[in-house]
Amino acid sequence: MLARKFTMLICAAATATAALAQSAPQTATPPKGTQVTAAAPGVPEGGQPKYIRPETEQQRKERLGTAEDPGTDPDQTKHYWRYGHSFHIERFDRRWASYDNVDPGFVKPFAFVNVVKEIYQQNDKYVWVWMQDVTPEEMSAIQNAKPDSRYTDKQIEYFKSVRPEFFETTPKQNDTVVRFEESSEGLPTAGSWRNSGTVADMNGDGCPDIVAPPERSGGQFPAIFLGDCKGHWKYWSDAKWPRSVDYGSVVAADFNKDGKMDLAFGVHLTGVYVFLGDGKGHFTDDSEGLPTGFPTRRVVVTDVDGDGWPDVVAISEGPTSARQNTAGLLPGRIRAFLNRDKGKRWESIQIAAQDVPVAGDWLSVGHFSGSKTPEFVAASIFFNSPDTIFLAGAPKEWKSAATEHNDLAPSLSYYFASATGKFSTPKRDDAIVSYVRFWPTELAEEAVPAPPARTIIGIDRLSFTGAEPKRTPIVRWSGTRGVWGLAAGDFNHDGKLDFMYTRFDPREAVLMLGDGHGGFTRAKIEGITLSPNTNYDLLVADVNNDGLPDVIVMYESAGKTAFAQRDGSIHVFLNRGAVKGAEAVQKTTAK
Repeated sequence: MLARKFTMLICAAATATAALAQSAPQTATPPKGTQVTAAAPGVPEGGQPKYIRPETEQQRKERLGTAEDPGTDPDQTKHYWRYGHSFHIERFDRRWASYDNVDPGFVKPFAFVNVVKEIYQQNDKYVWVWMQDVTPEEMSAIQNAKPDSRYTDKQIEYFKSVRPEFFETTPKQNDTVVRFEESSEGLPTAGSWRNSGTVADMNGDGCPDIVAPPERSGGQFPAIFLGDCKGHWKYWSDAKWPRSVDYGSVVAADFNKDGKMDLAFGVHLTGVYVFLGDGKGHFTDDSEGLPTGFPTRRVVVTDVDGDGWPDVVAISEGPTSARQNTAGLLPGRIRAFLNRDKGKRWESIQIAAQDVPVAGDWLSVGHFSGSKTPEFVAASIFFNSPDTIFLAGAPKEWKSAATEHNDLAPSLSYYFASATGKFSTPKRDDAIVSYVRFWPTELAEEAVPAPPARTIIGIDRLSFTGAEPKRTPIVRWSGTRGVWGLAAGDFNHDGKLDFMYTRFDPREAVLMLGDGHGGFTRAKIEGITLSPNTNYDLLVADVNNDGLPDVIVMYESAGKTAFAQRDGSIHVFLNRGAVKGAEAVQKTTAK
């Protein structure tokens, strides 16, 4: 089985990612006119390194466990004997690190790779970690192993079949220009805003409003920014909340059908809450039957059981040390909570069972197989897990599409943001899925030649209209940091569904115009500039009621500690329409 061998590849993938990260540019280019000050001699870029807590000289010696102190600028090629094992020290950019749910003194050098390492030291820019060396015996076994002894013939054939997935794919260019205008007056320019907000008319004035979950490490209550249908915003100070919650995601629906919008929250490390609103800013907690020990950062709204009432679906954010409170509830990695008694009570059912390897920060709803029951596309932080698409089966039962169609979600991958919609036919939804794929670094060239890209970022379209589901590549590029913002909309107003996504390198928003038959070409965007800060979503909604989809981006603070500058923000970009290339040139010349 591939699974046993692939488990070993997790650490190999992390090592490959680290190597690529250290060779990539580590800082954004400063604006023109900005004075750049070099670090003082002997002090690494990012400031004087320190450990996570004060320590005496004796405590440092005991923590290091080495005969020689590596110092503040350790040689990353040098090896140290500590606690009976050989180690070396590697440096990582802290922008990509995660300290969530990790014991003090340890870190995930890459948040999207579930590998934890012990911290040697850190400063504002970097974190140095201990990396245990491969033993001479292990290295000898690897070097002396024959290519056909590491893997079975079936595994070798799989690697050959998946090798084309590691070639870059560039979509054709479209001469259409879609113009946007920033309209963020009244929205926050500081803080730490993640993971996902929503748009709804919360006060009943006919204008869409923006609802954001509480800030990370600084907020206790959600924030509502009232819109005026003209692109101006005002914080709703009159909003009253029944309890505090942590950051995560929020969705809006009229759960009790009183004509007033209500909210459901997926709360980091905690669970799911529903607050019913009265349209005047007062909310009540109606969460009976919802979990309070289910780690989640993503909820969606859909009518799961077809009774005409909106329900809530949540996906686990992944393996954590959080208390798992499932008393009286069905356990599961993806759970639906059925609306009972007009939003007063919730009934739990499974979408994906607890033993299904799926978890992440993104979840999309569609109707793929022809069933009237909602079906789901999930992110997955489980490396190699193909369980990302869940199709309807018997009533209140779903099955992973991977059990019958392995090519829909190839192995060697992590899956991230997704979107759904009728991209190729009005009969059924397609799924647009993003991923990062890692080539096994220890695979011998004699067995399978290495592809041009050892790690590849990509976006595919999954369609379900034929006799068999089909996966069609849209775009691929070499890199290590996946797509964390992706949303659908008819951006050029031609009646055909498009999608937009955000990239980290280069930092940009990309618009793919659909042709209505499943094909896409890249359009030019004017007026959208992305912050270097991380965004965990991309909201698309018509916020000024002009019939065109607008774009909302929320940013997390770039700081990794509670004392770092909280430079996150929320931005809105109004869609000002599309023009063809020649027409755009004429208008520009006329100005």
